Amino acid sequence: MKCAEVRELLGNYMDQELTESMMQRIEKHLLRCPACAYEARSIEQAREMLRRGVESPMVSEPLGERILNHIAERFPHLRATRSTEQPFSLPLLSLEDEAPSV
Repeated sequence: MKCAEVRELLGNYMDQELTESMMQRIEKHLLRCPACAYEARSIEQAREMLRRGVESPMVSEPLGERILNHIAERFPHLRATRSTEQPFSLPLLSLEDEAPSV
């Protein structure tokens, strides 16, 4: 895969929304390409900071439940199928691997 293709699919990759073969292709590319691995790690770190930054719900719990139920009824194909026990995480990279070479 080319870097441009991988970078375009990184969000879907991290959300595990791709086929198993596509996930493996991207993972293989990330292991070989320090620049794309750095980009993936940066996105993951930004997502984690956003998750930590939202400490309290932005809507009340009852309203949130009603909204989620409404979405589930109108869009049943969007129901989550993967386990949410542990969030997706990329392997940690050493500091030498994180900076892309220019």
